[in-house]
Amino acid sequence: MGEKILNTFRYICKLFILRYFISFHCVLLIVGSTLSQGLFKRNYEPKRLVLLDLTLKRQYPGGDLVSRYGPNTSIGLELLYKTTTNWLFGAGGHFMFGNFVKETGVLDALKGSTGEIIDQNGQFAVVGMDQRGMYLGASVGKTIPINRNNRNSGIYISLGGGFLSHRIRIYSSNTVPQLSDIYLKGYDRYTFGPATTEFIGYRFLDPRKRINFSVGLEMMQGYTKNRRSLNFDTRVYDNKSRLDLLTSLKFTLTIPIDLKSSDEEQFFE
Repeated sequence: MGEKILNTFRYICKLFILRYFISFHCVLLIVGSTLSQGLFKRNYEPKRLVLLDLTLKRQYPGGDLVSRYGPNTSIGLELLYKTTTNWLFGAGGHFMFGNFVKETGVLDALKGSTGEIIDQNGQFAVVGMDQRGMYLGASVGKTIPINRNNRNSGIYISLGGGFLSHRIRIYSSNTVPQLSDIYLKGYDRYTFGPATTEFIGYRFLDPRKRINFSVGLEMMQGYTKNRRSLNFDTRVYDNKSRLDLLTSLKFTLTIPIDLKSSDEEQFFE
């Protein structure tokens, strides 16, 4: 009963955060459109560009992932090609890290009667856990202009696919032989599999080279499995299919590279 109430509370909190994020996003669209109308006195048609995106995400787990980790942070790089019709094709990688691990019982079998792990010197060992992960993938998206002055900016929608991996990083001093490199793989729950992503947000490309960015909401679905041959704590092989979900608030700083030909009008002034 208590667990059901806790899950309901978490769901309400997520809806609360999502509501205010959507409100902020709507304000951002209005402000972006207004600024574009006022700042740019001429029309900028869509141009061919290469975009280097530096990404920062705050990710909230769902599905099977919520019982293993709390929220995490992700940083990454994406390289995209933008066409004159505002289609974007890209690929990139993202590194995930966090210090909130819920599945701490993986080391219970190593603990003594005091509830602590004893090292080879007979002392209480200093042992910690955090989360690590990675996503590698490709995407295709479309920018939908919302004003006539700068048609390289607007609502941005994309779909993607790739591979998601995550594990529990266990660290300790070198005096704990039970947690040496040869044994750690039996406890880290290394998980890997294909994943899909969806993004909706706002992308702004400034013809005057002052600031280029995107901000929005990203959702990821990982169809993963445990890839270790044996979990040492349970002494069984866990081969169950998992649905790992991540909902992210994503912010990107963009470095654009103009691909105009000699007879094309320059986009950046």
